[in-house]
Amino acid sequence: MAATDSAAQQRIAAGSIYVYGLTWSGRGDARGPGVADAEVKVLEHGELAAIVSGAGGGPLRAKRRDLLRHSEVLQAAYTKAPVLPFRFGTVLDSAAAVDELLAERYEELVALLQAFEGLGELRLRASFLEHAILAEIVQGDPRIAALRDATSTATGADPRRVELGEAVARTLAAKRAAAADEIVASLVGHALELQVEEPREELEVVRASFLVERRRLRKFEAAADTLATGHGGRISFDLIGPMPPHSFVSLTPGGGA
Repeated sequence: MAATDSAAQQRIAAGSIYVYGLTWSGRGDARGPGVADAEVKVLEHGELAAIVSGAGGGPLRAKRRDLLRHSEVLQAAYTKAPVLPFRFGTVLDSAAAVDELLAERYEELVALLQAFEGLGELRLRASFLEHAILAEIVQGDPRIAALRDATSTATGADPRRVELGEAVARTLAAKRAAAADEIVASLVGHALELQVEEPREELEVVRASFLVERRRLRKFEAAADTLATGHGGRISFDLIGPMPPHSFVSLTPGGGA
């Protein structure tokens, strides 16, 4: 039983099966098209159903279109039942290999599906609005304001510009840390688990995923709305979900999760 991963670029053998994720038999909502425009279907084994499509014979690459297709197929299935996602690029040799995988890990996978029943992932990204946070920094620190005024008309190399940049960066980092702590503390009580990623941009405050019970989604969203209102004009909030728990379980054919 062979499998590729998201970095795979080798040619996939004809007859191979692309695996998106797992759900319950009889409850899977298989919709196409999937990766490489292949028709999506389910392969059932007892209580389990693998969401799959043909893998085609071409090279498998992590193209934006196929990454989106992978997510869309899982999201469609998630509207009907819990879903355990496989990592993008998971390909098995045949339908028989998929059935073998489900048989070998049957009890483990059933238990995982039961554990994630009624749960969903919400992803939050919060970022400072540049004009607002820079104005706040200048207004809140007389030394920074003085340096800004002193260097606004300066020409050539002026060491005060370096001093100004370093002072702004320190203050921005402190404000970012304080805002991140506030946001996470306000939301984590509505979640079962939390995964926080490192910021990818200077103005990014929080990039985090929350595992939330569906029955508590409205409370979580209300808490996020309260934060957005409180920081209106200062921090932008982008909340996505609920979706399958990509950040909390990512299956691999070899047994990892």
